Amino acid sequence: MVTRMGHMAMRVPDLDAAVEFQCDILGLVETERTAGASYLTCNERHHELVLIQDPVRRGYDHIALEVPDVGALEATRRRLPAAGGRLLGEIYDGEPGIDRALRVEAPGGHVFKLFLGMETGELPEPGERPLKFEHASVKTPRPKALERFLAHGLGFRLSDRMGRVASWWHCDADHHGIAVMFAPRNELSHYAWSVEDLNATGRVADRLRRDRDQRLIWGPSRHGPGNNRFMYFHDNDGAMVELCSDLAQMPPEGDYQPRTWPSGPKTINQWGGPPPPRFLLTGFPIVAPDPGRPAYAMRADRAQTPTG
Repeated sequence: MVTRMGHMAMRVPDLDAAVEFQCDILGLVETERTAGASYLTCNERHHELVLIQDPVRRGYDHIALEVPDVGALEATRRRLPAAGGRLLGEIYDGEPGIDRALRVEAPGGHVFKLFLGMETGELPEPGERPLKFEHASVKTPRPKALERFLAHGLGFRLSDRMGRVASWWHCDADHHGIAVMFAPRNELSHYAWSVEDLNATGRVADRLRRDRDQRLIWGPSRHGPGNNRFMYFHDNDGAMVELCSDLAQMPPEGDYQPRTWPSGPKTINQWGGPPPPRFLLTGFPIVAPDPGRPAYAMRADRAQTPTG
């Protein structure tokens, strides 16, 4: 059973440039760089984002999800194939910042990494940065298959549905950790960071304009499902980023009740009009996974042997 959203992992052609964007615009801090991968955080956790140097395959590598212990990892591993998942190797250890992990390919090619034992340390020096990696939104032409995988394979629960267009799923108190959007291709729609408030999103927009001469894709405004304020823009490599604040909380921590929303612009934009074409057309490709232990998932001072 997944209990927390973990992190995003992206493959980028220029690692230095990608890290610079995340640090300068979002305020992330690099905690480690090894084996061609940079680990970045915004809090006490070892990483909330992994950027992997790859001059050939630009795209998103995986969405990482945390499980509480070894027993939960083993139990999830056993039920994933029946839910439509394809295991991409055995459980392995030795990856920077975590105890052990297992990768699985979901219907449509979306890759999830289940892990446990995230290392923690001191909070970064004071500065303006997100609170945490919050959610990922994925596109697929077969939403029912992916939804079944989330529910029966990973233990996510449905939070909201908007007709046949989109659904939102949670694994903890946050209204959603994964959103599923109906679209012609399997790809990443966006990855999202939780920020303190609307003022924080405005300051990021100021830095984008001042330092990158870059304009927003959509927002700021407020979604209906989840009730969160939002703002979208592209990162250094063209993936869409959302900043969220005031996301609804699910019972028992909150009182948000799941519902079915009508399909239409008023549902996803409570303050304005429909999403612009740049939002609808943006998609970041899935990097086809290699079997076995990922080449970047190595650290010299830890064991690098399969554990399952």
